[in-house]
Amino acid sequence: MLYVIMFLVLIGVVWLLLAMHRRELVWRRLVSEAELEPDPASALAGQAEVSRGVLANWLFRAGYRRPIAPLLFVAATLIGILVAVGFVMAVRQRGLIDLAVNLLYGIPGGVGNVMVPFALALPWFLVVVIALLPTLVVRATRRQRVGAIQQDLPLMLDLLNTLAQAGIGFDAALERILAVQPPNRPLVQDFRLFQRDTMAGRPRVDALRRLMTRVSVPMFSAFISALIQAEQSGAGMAATLRIQAIEIRSRRRERATAAAMAVPTKLVAPMVIGFLPGIFIVLLGPMINEAFGMMGQMMRGVSGQ
Repeated sequence: MLYVIMFLVLIGVVWLLLAMHRRELVWRRLVSEAELEPDPASALAGQAEVSRGVLANWLFRAGYRRPIAPLLFVAATLIGILVAVGFVMAVRQRGLIDLAVNLLYGIPGGVGNVMVPFALALPWFLVVVIALLPTLVVRATRRQRVGAIQQDLPLMLDLLNTLAQAGIGFDAALERILAVQPPNRPLVQDFRLFQRDTMAGRPRVDALRRLMTRVSVPMFSAFISALIQAEQSGAGMAATLRIQAIEIRSRRRERATAAAMAVPTKLVAPMVIGFLPGIFIVLLGPMINEAFGMMGQMMRGVSGQ
């Protein structure tokens, strides 16, 4: 039965790879090769927007924005499951699990009996971990992207505020800032998509909402919501940017203070794991050695040897 499941999983992986290849060919017909290679921001212009499924939206916000990203993710997960199940079968056929269980049963005092369920569940735990590897990679990439956006947003907002106070419009100020920023930064890429939306004739409020949906970071969403409100109410963009710059700096200061206050709590686990075992060995090791020596002498005295 297990071989049948593996065969079906292998067929599913092959079908997904073929489907990915077909979608890639269609996408390359829609987007010219000149837009694919030279600039990551330009490559994003020909892609579908975020009005897709939950998995595609999740991958899109993590930075995996090619049309075949969902299929690649599913294929990687299925391949991981296939590899993990094959590893468990190989371990079982070699008898390594039975050997480990017998070794645990052989520990005197019945101590090993407690560890037997863990030894039996360990291969399947490895199956779950290997199957979740693509998910963990995407989550880590998403966290890095959110961190990069939160790092770049205060500086970009200060620059926008400075240029707005100098009398430069929002679009012109944004273009000047993006021109000197690295094109591979997540915030720059998303603002480039916002510029393409406005250049394509989309209303600015609609483009800002799409930008907020694409990024989906609370700090950035508050900033975009203020811009949308200023755009709809006709308030001055310079005053809005000034207020938002002050609020962003305040939030960044609060986040730094909270991170500093959390450091002692986070240091508890490394201290317990790294220092306490050594302290116990140094302080209690000689005492335990002497206690076992005295117990051995007593046992030899009782047995008359």
